Amino acid sequence: MKALLLLSMFFCGPAAAQPLLEPTTTSADEDGLGPALVDQQASTRPFTLSPGADERYDAGIAFMYRLEFDKAEAKFREITVLDPESPAGYCALAALAWWRYSQNFDMEAALKDVEQEFLSNSDKVIKLSKKMVKEGRDLDQAYFFMGSAYGLQGRWYAVQRSWFKAYGRGKKARKFLKKCVEINPAVYDAYLGLGIFDYYTATLPGALGFAAHLFAGGDRERGMEYVKIAREKGRFFKLEARIFLIEIYSRHERDFKAAFAECEALRAQDRSNMLFRLAEIMTHVQAQDWPGALAGAESFIGAWQVTPQRGLEQQLGSIYLAGGDALIALQRYEEAIAWLTGGIEKTGFPEKGWVTYCYLRRAQAGDLAGRREAALADYRTALERPNFWDSKKYSKAGIKKAPDHKEVMRQLTED
Repeated sequence: MKALLLLSMFFCGPAAAQPLLEPTTTSADEDGLGPALVDQQASTRPFTLSPGADERYDAGIAFMYRLEFDKAEAKFREITVLDPESPAGYCALAALAWWRYSQNFDMEAALKDVEQEFLSNSDKVIKLSKKMVKEGRDLDQAYFFMGSAYGLQGRWYAVQRSWFKAYGRGKKARKFLKKCVEINPAVYDAYLGLGIFDYYTATLPGALGFAAHLFAGGDRERGMEYVKIAREKGRFFKLEARIFLIEIYSRHERDFKAAFAECEALRAQDRSNMLFRLAEIMTHVQAQDWPGALAGAESFIGAWQVTPQRGLEQQLGSIYLAGGDALIALQRYEEAIAWLTGGIEKTGFPEKGWVTYCYLRRAQAGDLAGRREAALADYRTALERPNFWDSKKYSKAGIKKAPDHKEVMRQLTED
């Protein structure tokens, strides 16, 4: 199963340097952090916003990670009212639009619904940050928010496979985040963007085909260390850094012991947040730990029936899909059909791509259980729906010939 982890996007741009585990380099080359980091004139003031903004930022982020987007938006808009000349509130609103999209990437229309809001707010961040630079005011924050806005735009264009736009935004993101930490190395949140840049430019190029030449370089070890710095010392991005580490350990490093440790630490932040449980289930899927994935899905649905988490309803289909996939892997096909039927009938969001895949997987489970006629009906339904994760290709193949268990497992475990 193609992994659903909460974030898997990256900053784009060239880099090449020796590993840097702590911000102590004294060289000012293209990729290293410059001499301001050891200059006695460099600031080390804590990363705080304007009066009243910090607590609203914290509250908004908490709502955002619970997928209570309306409440998060209200808090972030209060920041723009408190300090309309600060890019902080607009940066938060841009990040919120990104999260709205990331939770609906399996629907074709989702990007169109939020793109204008995202670009408007991220462009506003850049405009206000440039004004701060021109005025020589709070340069560490100016460069931090400017770099963060360009980084978000880089992620946005990357998921659309607009590689040249992603490259341009990502290159600027790294440039301004680098300036930020050179001015003030205590802005630890900036290390998240720098770490994402280094790690993904070092590990992803081979998978990008014709666009690979844009993404040369990077430093895998340094990238991981930077993300860890943000996780341990960041002010606003600690949780996001941990989420990226789960992604890195499970999908790229294949270090599932470390990934599950990060999952447990994530859940410990808020035991009531079911989104964090979702991350753990998907890590079991990535690890092909099918009993663990099934147990996690069963536990999730049981908890959901007692206390549903508003905002997470649209992801419910992914839980049923994970349970159904696990049961197919365990060759318990009749139970898989029942689970996948739940994903079709109990989510309340029939347009979701998860539902398309529940139809496809139910068709495959039906074939494996000897129910060819029912399987054909599900293949045809999946084929009629918008394409998601090659659903049309596999539906056509299933109509032509019933797959065996080996072929379904190949599809289920492909990246």
